[in-house]
Parts: sequence; structure tokens; C-alpha cells
Amino acid sequence: MSDNGDARQAASMIDLAAWADRLRLRRDPVAASSASLPSSPAPEVMDQPLPPANDGLGGILDRIIVDDSQPFYLCSVEGMLIHVNEAFRSLVGRCRDRLPSPGVARSGSTVAAPHRAILGEVEATGLAVSTDEWLSVDSRETCWRGRHFPVRDSAGRIVAVAGTYVEVTAEMLSRREALRARRRFSDFARATSDWFWETDRRGCLTLLSERFAAGVGRPASAFQGRPLSDLAAADCDASMIEALESALAARAPFRALPIEIQAADGERRRCHLSGVPVFEAGGGAFVGYRGAGMDVTEAHREAQRSALMQRNLEETLEELTRKNLELDIASAQAESALRAKNEFLAAMSHELRTPLNAIIGFAEAMEMQVFGELNEQYRAYSKDINAAGRHLLGLINDVLDVAVLESHGVSISPEPLSVKDLIDRAASLVRMRAQDRDLDLSGLEIDKDATVLADDRRATQIFVNLLSNAVKFTPEGGRIGAELKIEGDRAAITIWDTGIGIPEDKQELVFEKFQQVGGTVYSRKSEGTGLGLHISRELARLMGGDITLMSKPDQGSRFTVTLPLAKEDGATG
Repeated sequence: MSDNGDARQAASMIDLAAWADRLRLRRDPVAASSASLPSSPAPEVMDQPLPPANDGLGGILDRIIVDDSQPFYLCSVEGMLIHVNEAFRSLVGRCRDRLPSPGVARSGSTVAAPHRAILGEVEATGLAVSTDEWLSVDSRETCWRGRHFPVRDSAGRIVAVAGTYVEVTAEMLSRREALRARRRFSDFARATSDWFWETDRRGCLTLLSERFAAGVGRPASAFQGRPLSDLAAADCDASMIEALESALAARAPFRALPIEIQAADGERRRCHLSGVPVFEAGGGAFVGYRGAGMDVTEAHREAQRSALMQRNLEETLEELTRKNLELDIASAQAESALRAKNEFLAAMSHELRTPLNAIIGFAEAMEMQVFGELNEQYRAYSKDINAAGRHLLGLINDVLDVAVLESHGVSISPEPLSVKDLIDRAASLVRMRAQDRDLDLSGLEIDKDATVLADDRRATQIFVNLLSNAVKFTPEGGRIGAELKIEGDRAAITIWDTGIGIPEDKQELVFEKFQQVGGTVYSRKSEGTGLGLHISRELARLMGGDITLMSKPDQGSRFTVTLPLAKEDGATG
């Protein structure tokens, strides 16, 4: 056979039946001796392009036209390549790495091992076998579909296998993309709680996804052919059904229409339906709806719980507002009552101090026998009257101070003051009482000094109160002293004693009103109102300082007054 175009065209008509008989006789020498070979196929026929077999001919192959434009091969059932056409040789020459079956392109070569399985399947079944093979052709991945079919002799025996190849890359890519899209959609569907539905133009269900059955426990097939509104429970809110049917009748898209569905276990499931109308691509005729349903039961319940909680919070807020208003009214009334009380105490204190001062003055005159001699008994009476009057005057002054503090009526006039002078002045006022109890006050003589910014009268009042308490609660023969330390921009002045001390659980109480070391005002053994320490701490805080306490029972107490230092001042000594 020549390679010119006329020869190829002439070879396109071949008597395969005669060729198959000739091949059989070559393989069977006994039969060849008693039969004459057909004269039509020349030896060159072995290299002629051969057409694919037509199984519908019942195995008897007549003259068949072979399309030389498609790759074609022919090999014996023993696995020897007999013939390939130019298109097959071209395909093999353009391939990289993997070759199409039979894996070789030269006549007389043995086909590759993978193709042996195809030959065996064709011979065993007697039917054509299709394969899809991805090949790297011209450095491009392409897919070729091969059709491998049996070639039979005139007796119907399979003597060879032939095959043709057609490129189907575009089809396979489209199929692969479609499969990928289906898988993607399937993944999305599995990952979401949505279920899908489809209706015909009458609004009857033609499709309902299995996700619906998984959600409500009822088979989707039970609703096939029924109106979409039949998904709703029998006692579903009528307004929900009307909204759904109105949307379907309008043939317009809708979204998140609520509907209640009765689950198989009796539970009511709340769902949202969304859908879009579907029209024919050509004529535009309406063909139905496609859409999705979403189970929003838990979200609906959570919304109901949130709404209930919000209502409860609003009611609570309303109640709190009312209570706050009542508290504001009560607070205003209390402030008014406190103001009235303080005004009353201030007025009463003023009215009481005038006659008390007169009583004290007359008692002192009697004790000094200014108007004549008195016997000892009357002198003792006058002394007691003087002491009682002074005690009562001290109580009235303390009550007045508390009233003024609570009404924020205390006026502070800070000025630079010497700590040493403050302690000496306060010590002079309690020295006589200390001597009567045989107390040692030598510790009050500090050897260094500092200048603090404080109100003179109020600072003196603080230290007099602290020293008076120290004298009152220190047993005879005890000691009282003072210490001065500079802590940053503050002076820390400590008044210490060796008195009875204060238990730890009582140390904060002594700064409260009407509290004393021995207990409450009703159980105390010492004189006083229990207001001195309260007044002292409030005054210290008004001047930018404070009072703290360290004490142990039977070991004494240490009251530390902190006051701000005057600018550019420190301890000297």
C-alpha cells in the first residue's frame, strides 16, 4: 500500500470477512492446506486502515467504510499489533508519557500489558468495550474515548480486536464541572438545615428533599402531588396560609414566609419558606416554583424567650424607676428632717449653753467664796455643780459639732501650723487631769518639727480629743507620747498610750457616732458621748487628711493623724 491520497481512499473499502478468513487460515495450517486463500485481500491489506466492526451484522462482516480521519488500530487476540492508520500514528507521536491503548504504534509489536485486559474482555464477552483515557497531547491534558470491538471471521470466531478513538475533552470537562457543581450543591445542602422543594404550575409539589423528612420525621413522598400549603399543620395560623397562597397566586418571589409544620412526634416546628417563580426559557410560560424551607424553631423559641425577658426587664425597670422615685422622695424627706434636726440641735445647743455658762460661773464663784464664806458642805456642792456643768457643756458642744458636720456647715481656714505647737497646746489642756492620774506626758515632747496646712482651731480640737481619750483610758502610772514622721507630702502625727487598748473587731466602730471602747453608749463605764473620735476623723478629712488606728488589748493604742505639709516644708529638729 502506497502513502499517496488515492491509495488511502481506495483502501477505505475492505472486505473484512475475507481478511478474517485469511487470518484464520494463517493461524490454522491444517485448514490452510485444504482451503484456497481468498484472492481479494492482497498482502498489503495487513497494513490497510480497517473500519470498526458492526456487531449488528451477527459477526459476518461485509465491506465496511473506515473513517481515516479518526485514529484506528487492529491487533490479534494474541496481543500483536497488526495495523494502525496515520491518524493513530499521529496521536501516538503527539503524546507525552502515557500512550493510548494498545500502547504501541508499530505493526508486529506486542501490545502493552494494560491493553491485554481490554483484549481479554472483548474476546470473553464478544461485545464492544468503551474506555476514556486522559492523555497529554501537545502538552495539553485531553480525553480520548476508545471503542474496542471484536473482528470475526466468516465462521463467527473472534480473530482480532479493532478500535477507534474520538477526542471528548470538552464533553468530559463539562461532565466533570457538572459533577463538581452537583457535589458542591450537595455539600452545601448537607451543611445547611435548609430543605428544598419544587412545584408545578398548579402549586402542587413535584419535589421535596429528604432533608425535610430528616427534620420533621415524615416521608417526603407523602406530600408528592399535594399543594405546597399542605405542608402546614392542620391548626396552623390561617394568616400564614393566606400569605403563602397569596404569594403563589401572584407568581412573584417571596422570602421567609412563616409556616408551622406538625412533626411526626407531635412537636410543632416553625419554618420559613422562600421561593422564586420558574418560567420557560423560550416562550416564558410559567411552569412552577422552586424554593427552600428553613427550620427556625429554635431561633423562634429564642426570640420568644428574649421577648419575654425584655418584657420582664422593662417591668423590672419600671418597678426600679418607681422605687427610685420613692427613694428620692424619702431621701428628700430624710434630708429635710435631718436639716430640721440639725437646726433644732444648733438652736437648742445655743440656748442651753447660755444658762450653763451662768451656772458654771456661779458655781466657780461659790467655790472661790467670792460673796462670802461657805461651809465645807456647800463648797463641795459648788464643786460638783461646776464639774457637772462643764461636763454637760462638753456634751452640748459635741452634739453641736456633729450637727454642723452633717449639714456641711463647717468652715475650714487652712494655714501653716507647727506640729510641735499643736501638740504642746493640746497637752497643756489635759495636763492637770493627767497629773491627777499620775500619767507620764514626757513622751509628748517631740524633738523635731514640721509645718502642716490645717485649720488652727479644728486641728487643736483633734489633738485635744485624742489626748483626752488617752488620759481617760490609760491606767494610773501609764505613759502617753507623740511621734512625727514625714510620708511624702504629708505629716503623720501619732498619739500613743499604754492604756487598755482596743480589740481588732472594735477598732473601726470607735470612729462611729456614739461608740466607745467599752461598748455602746449604754454600756460604757467612762464619761462622754462617744462622738470625739467621729468628729476628729471628719475634721481631719475635711482638712485633706485622715486618722488611722493600731491597737492591741492591754498594750495601748496608736492614733495617727495625717495632715498635708505646707509647701516647701519638711521635718526639722
